[in-house]
Amino acid sequence: MEGVKRQKSISKIFAMYIIIFCIVAAIIVVFDSILFLVAADSGLILPANYYEQQIEKHRDDIASVEDISAIIPKECEYAVYNLEGKKLQGTFSEDKSLNVWKFVQNGEKINGRRYYKIIQRKGEVCVVEYTLVSNFANPILRKYVPSADLGVVIIFVILFITEIIIFSKCFRKRMLKEMQILKDTTINIQMENLDFEMKYSNIIEINEVLSALDKMKTELYESLNKQWKMEEMRKEQIAALAHDIKTPLTIIKGNSELLNELDLKQDQAEFNKRILNEVSNMESYIKSLIEIMKSEKEPAIEKKKIDLKTFVKEITEQGISMSINKRLRFLCETKNLPEFALIDEVELKRAINNIISNAIDYSKANGDIIFSVDFKDKYIRFIIEDSGRGFTKEGLSSATEQFFQGDKSRSSKNHYGMGLYIAKKFIERHNGRIYLSNSEKLGGAKVTLELPSTLS
Repeated sequence: MEGVKRQKSISKIFAMYIIIFCIVAAIIVVFDSILFLVAADSGLILPANYYEQQIEKHRDDIASVEDISAIIPKECEYAVYNLEGKKLQGTFSEDKSLNVWKFVQNGEKINGRRYYKIIQRKGEVCVVEYTLVSNFANPILRKYVPSADLGVVIIFVILFITEIIIFSKCFRKRMLKEMQILKDTTINIQMENLDFEMKYSNIIEINEVLSALDKMKTELYESLNKQWKMEEMRKEQIAALAHDIKTPLTIIKGNSELLNELDLKQDQAEFNKRILNEVSNMESYIKSLIEIMKSEKEPAIEKKKIDLKTFVKEITEQGISMSINKRLRFLCETKNLPEFALIDEVELKRAINNIISNAIDYSKANGDIIFSVDFKDKYIRFIIEDSGRGFTKEGLSSATEQFFQGDKSRSSKNHYGMGLYIAKKFIERHNGRIYLSNSEKLGGAKVTLELPSTLS
């Protein structure tokens, strides 16, 4: 873990955030208190005994003026009684006026949070009810906020919630930043990109995981590198061996064909025929082996403008030539073909020939193979149908898999499950599709290759 400085545990980081959070909360309390004091000093907040002062200030007027409704503060309630306790005027309800009169008659002036001022008038008694609560001087604020104390509490709650949101986001951002290193490391390993420099976090727990991943990465890199080298060596050896075998086979085949031109006895001719057949089989084996090696590599796509009718004619001639030995009829049908197409000619020809070769292998002697080409909705379709036994259900779903030989009805000693696999890889690399089905015309297999007429 070179280069890692000041590593901390998650618990330590969390504790640090909690301490800072508490300090900020205390600052908010102090700020809220100072704000209240400043507002009180500047007159924005009225003192708790403000209404009591106003009542005392206008006591003489209340005692002498007949209509005192304009003198009493709006925030206070009052009632004027005669000496028998009957309400003459005021804002008390009838029930409340009776209760208040009984209350003050007992000599009490405090009822919970309510306070009473008793002012004697000529033949009357005025009782004013008020509270000792600080209020805002602004009438609008006073209307919607019952007391200045509550307003201060509301401000504190808002600031406290804001603090929680800010701190939670800061903590989340901090952890995401540290976790991103872990995420990047796992993505690199997942993508098998093992040749990268390991980065470390500032958190002990994350570094412990990263250290384990680093060891795993190193061991995996060494293991995969060793496997890659062995695989490349194996491929090169197999490819070299396959090409080397072709040389003696060519010599054997050439000499055997020369022997056919001599006047051989019947048994000699039969032996020579067997030699040629086996040489042909070995050539087929070598061809399949080379196809397997080629299929593991992805050659670059070389698109070019080709004459489609000429291309179809060449495929047809090759198909007829390949079908002669089994006495198969190779038929070609075309419909609505465009004059040109932008395709990789070599790769497409290889894919189609693989499917035609399969169709020949699986068809019985004297059967039919139909090679159809048509154009519809900007797609060119190449269809190969044979008169064999067709695909089973398993074959329809799995025949394009590499080395698939599950369809015993279509098995052959020259079949290694590569033809459809190679065709599928080509089609997918060219943004096309491959479809497997059974032919309604011939009763055998039907393979459809669908390609865009112009490849982007």
